[in-house]
Amino acid sequence: MSTLVRLEFYKCRRRQIFLICAGLLGAELVWFGVYLARQDPEDLLQGWMLTLYNLAMVDAILFPLGTAVLASRNCEIEHKGATLKLLETATTPGRLYAAKLIWGALVLGAVSLVRTVLFVLLGIAMEFPGGVPWSRFAWFTLITWGVSMALFFLQQGLSLRFANQAVALVCGIFGSFVGLMALLFPVWVQRCVPWGYYGLLSLVRMEWDEATRWTAFFWRRPEPLDLALLCLWAALFLTVGRTLFVRKEV
Repeated sequence: MSTLVRLEFYKCRRRQIFLICAGLLGAELVWFGVYLARQDPEDLLQGWMLTLYNLAMVDAILFPLGTAVLASRNCEIEHKGATLKLLETATTPGRLYAAKLIWGALVLGAVSLVRTVLFVLLGIAMEFPGGVPWSRFAWFTLITWGVSMALFFLQQGLSLRFANQAVALVCGIFGSFVGLMALLFPVWVQRCVPWGYYGLLSLVRMEWDEATRWTAFFWRRPEPLDLALLCLWAALFLTVGRTLFVRKEV
């Protein structure tokens, strides 16, 4: 399996994967940097919670499309010529599918970890009060990676099933829109769409006092039910995507 995973990285060496990841992180940094620059000093007293709360919202917009692009870039080469037929003479479809998932897990894990480091450094540079909530950032990184992997299961299944990558990319664009809109609806609606789990599993809750016009942030723990539902979504996408790929005629 390690050989197949190395082969995936080798095949993607000229697919601009690094630029895609850098663009995703750069967009988040610029977006959030501009947002922080507009905040009053009083707002930054809760800077760490403000950061994690808004990052969950930004993730819901950018990561669905980001996972779609990564899966598409990794899988579209398999549709050219007789690539799949050649690969399946050396390994089984199931092992090839697993190798691509491991590739995606490593790439998304690296993106999530680097993003966390960048925003911790940003908070330190802006002198947010209090120490860095390392445990919260660790959980946030894991949650981001978990939700992104569930979506990657979906996107890889689509990218391998359809030669026209527009199908997978349109799904990613739709997911970015739904992920943002889901934040405006009740919890039960967010649970019904996998793209809404970035906000659903947020570690910070916001309360707005209309009388004083003061926004307060509070730490929260994700509900066990929501974590279980995320696992069910991931299992569904993985099972369906793998089954369709294994049974695909090449």
